[in-house]
Amino acid sequence: MLSRETGRQFTGFSLIGIVNTLIHLIIVTGLVELFSVHPLPANGMAFISANLFSFWANSRWSFRTAVTGQRYMRFFAVSLAGLAISLIAVAISEALQWHYLAGVFLSFVFLPLITFLAHRNWTWRTPD
Repeated sequence: MLSRETGRQFTGFSLIGIVNTLIHLIIVTGLVELFSVHPLPANGMAFISANLFSFWANSRWSFRTAVTGQRYMRFFAVSLAGLAISLIAVAISEALQWHYLAGVFLSFVFLPLITFLAHRNWTWRTPD
């Protein structure tokens, strides 16, 4: 069973994730639809913007920890793994001739729980 604190963290992480997802989606669709940017680099640019917001917001509200360079490097490493999964999903959707948003959607479905666990147990882990 989850502790109350883990539940609070996951709730905050999830709410920030929803906002983060909207930021990512607005940027990627705007770049593709309005500026004809290819979906792969558009997804990369959206990732960078959303990543910075997510780190700041989760540090402040979900995990209530200081924003530090070392913590951001951990966050970024987990995020890069998530980006790789996201880019693979977009590439697979393109190879299958699906709409580019199918790959973006697949990554939004699978990444939250994986990244929460990685961030909780590594990025924002309190020293023993």
